[in-house]
Amino acid sequence: MSKLTTSTIHRGSTTASRSRWTVSVIALSALVLAPMAIASGTAAPVLKSANVPGFKGALVTRSSRTLYLLTSEKGAKLKCTGGCLSVWPPLLVKTSVKKISLGAGVKGRIGFVKRSATKKQVTFNSYPVYTYSGDGAALRSSGQGIVAFGGTWYLVKATATSSGTSAFSKSTKSTSSTTTTTSGGGGYGY
Repeated sequence: MSKLTTSTIHRGSTTASRSRWTVSVIALSALVLAPMAIASGTAAPVLKSANVPGFKGALVTRSSRTLYLLTSEKGAKLKCTGGCLSVWPPLLVKTSVKKISLGAGVKGRIGFVKRSATKKQVTFNSYPVYTYSGDGAALRSSGQGIVAFGGTWYLVKATATSSGTSAFSKSTKSTSSTTTTTSGGGGYGY
């Protein structure tokens, strides 16, 4: 059972090939582990509000990595474990961290849920928050709407003040459609 706490806030072709492979592995590892490295440093991570295309005011990390919640984890009930964590890296901090620094526009309640003896995961309005390895860069939303691990993954609204309003259930892009009609002769033009 998880415990939820709240806080106020080049030589030769073989060598060249190995070098390219090693660089690729390091780059991929950095991408997947970046959120954890940022969060586990000595300074508390900053959570901020940013405009991710289609999602105005999304919650992101200091390095502008988009944060997600899993609907089945309301109340810090961890469902993302094991292999899930390699696809959805949690925003982790050392257990000694008591407070998270928040940027302008972040209104929700910050808390923590224990992940290990030395790490805890940041929560937002009782939802543990994650990045998505498939985003590939800052300010992306590739994980939006994915159904997996007993729920649906959604971007987090930085201005949400309750668990019921924390998720972007759909894009905030304005969608307008234009209908063009042509009128034939003899009709009335309105």
